[in-house]
Amino acid sequence: MRKIIVIIGLVVLSQAFSFGQIEKEINSSIKKVTVYTQGAQIEREATVSLQQGQMVLKLVGLSPYIKKESIRIDGDGSYSILNVQHQNDYLNQLDKNKEIESLKDKIEELQFKIEDEGTCLKIIKDKLDFLNVNKEITGKEQALNPETFKTLNTIYGSNIETLNLEMLKKQRLINDYQKEIIKLNNQLNSLNSISDLPSGTIIVTIEATQTKTSKLSVNYLVDNASWYPSYDIRYMGVNKPLTVTYKANIKQNTGVDWKGVNLVLSTAKTNISAQIPEFIPFYLQFYYPEISQALQGRAAGIQIMEDSDIPGAESEIRIRGISSINDKSEPLYVVDGVPQSNISSINPNDIDKIEVLKDASATAVYGSRGSNGVVLVTTKQNKEKSSIPLTITSKRETSNEYIVEVPQTIQSNDKNVSASYKETDLNAIFEYQSIPSLSENVFLIGKIVDWYKAEFIDGEANVYLENSFVGKSSINTKQFKDTLEISFGTDNNISIKRERLTEFTENQLIGSNRKETIGFKLTIRNNKLYPITAKIIDQIPVSTTKDIQVETIDISGGKMDTDSGKIIWEIALNSNESKELIIKYSVKYPKDKKVIIE
Repeated sequence: MRKIIVIIGLVVLSQAFSFGQIEKEINSSIKKVTVYTQGAQIEREATVSLQQGQMVLKLVGLSPYIKKESIRIDGDGSYSILNVQHQNDYLNQLDKNKEIESLKDKIEELQFKIEDEGTCLKIIKDKLDFLNVNKEITGKEQALNPETFKTLNTIYGSNIETLNLEMLKKQRLINDYQKEIIKLNNQLNSLNSISDLPSGTIIVTIEATQTKTSKLSVNYLVDNASWYPSYDIRYMGVNKPLTVTYKANIKQNTGVDWKGVNLVLSTAKTNISAQIPEFIPFYLQFYYPEISQALQGRAAGIQIMEDSDIPGAESEIRIRGISSINDKSEPLYVVDGVPQSNISSINPNDIDKIEVLKDASATAVYGSRGSNGVVLVTTKQNKEKSSIPLTITSKRETSNEYIVEVPQTIQSNDKNVSASYKETDLNAIFEYQSIPSLSENVFLIGKIVDWYKAEFIDGEANVYLENSFVGKSSINTKQFKDTLEISFGTDNNISIKRERLTEFTENQLIGSNRKETIGFKLTIRNNKLYPITAKIIDQIPVSTTKDIQVETIDISGGKMDTDSGKIIWEIALNSNESKELIIKYSVKYPKDKKVIIE
């Protein structure tokens, strides 16, 4: 009977093992990262030793910010994928950032230096004590003649002075080390205050048909990563194209460092849903990117949030007092009684009144949709009503991808890392411009006609005149201009001077009126070795009342806009050539009034 029980037990155990799943923890490495303006796609690879039958593979040490809906597992055909799960492991937390270890090493190194200097201080103090004791003994035990006293005084005085100075230097050095330790400790405490992150884990159940070594590829999206562009634009000569270097500013705080990875930069929006999107008509409307600025100050409680980390990013409208724990904190807009999700199609000039509702007053009327507050917009009554549906697409962008040729290491510390991803030459028309009434400098302006072909994205630009940095500009792709103008700063080889001409100045009384005549001379000189063209801008004052009459007497052939009084001269100058321009005008007004005419 006992033998039968033993045999049955062995059979049950063998069946349990045959049907049991083998569980393995496997490490993977990041091969490629596609960084989006918000978020990133991680591509990992792992080598797996397969055993025939079912296995549970646990990919460990991953980011805790994985979007589980985006996980995709690819095999090499030697096994079938049965199930994929994702979880965060709070028992096995991610390793501390290397920055913390580096800070600890620096603190320890400084502490060793303090110990060394402290030991040197003790030795110096012992030497001083020895000298002082011997000086007292020498004076007490025997009478000193003047020559001996002088010799001993020189020896003791020199040594004591040297040792005291050395002790002072050591003490100052110790104080500097201690101050540096305080700074490092503050930085260390700041990093330690951030709670340890759990380890992300992807659990893959597979069915292997044979025992072999195989490959496993994993793709997923993570939050806490982003990039934005900046540009280096260089002027290398008047007959040469502009050289533009495109740079990506990448940062991530996903909990896992990206070490020597292949980077791809994408302007696409991350879409992780397997459901095909619903088609909606693409209605055209005028786009008003300045609508957020128009709302500022129009109603109490509206706050305009600018993203300082991403130049060119659109402003976000929030209502003061509304919590912003998540990113979706924009209010609900109600235009003429109809709720809308976006108001960028409204002309600011058409707005008659703006009101703000928040807290209970918002949710009582609009329910959960009003949890972030409600902005009530009333348009002017004579505004033409539109039959276009309320959902308006204000802007559509074509997505592009850029490959960074050199592998990059991006640490998980939320600090920007710059990487060049493209370089191109842009043809530009160069022109010198000056407004001497405001600044007696001549500026070099580059005009890029087909700038939209350069695949610019909104961002900051560093501008260089040959090898000299002249300042910063910005690329704004929302501007409605065919030509992009970039200033390359002043050119000291072209001079301009604006001076008042006393011989043209007159002050006359004509009946009940006073007539003043005034004139200016503009002198521009080209000191360069080649000819240039320059645009000079000045003005004639414009009257806003019939009691003030302005007469233009001389503008040296310039073109004047009578509405604004703006005068423009297009001047060609050969090398070392100078030209003069005259502005002369008169102003007549009642003699009992005062008018500033310049």
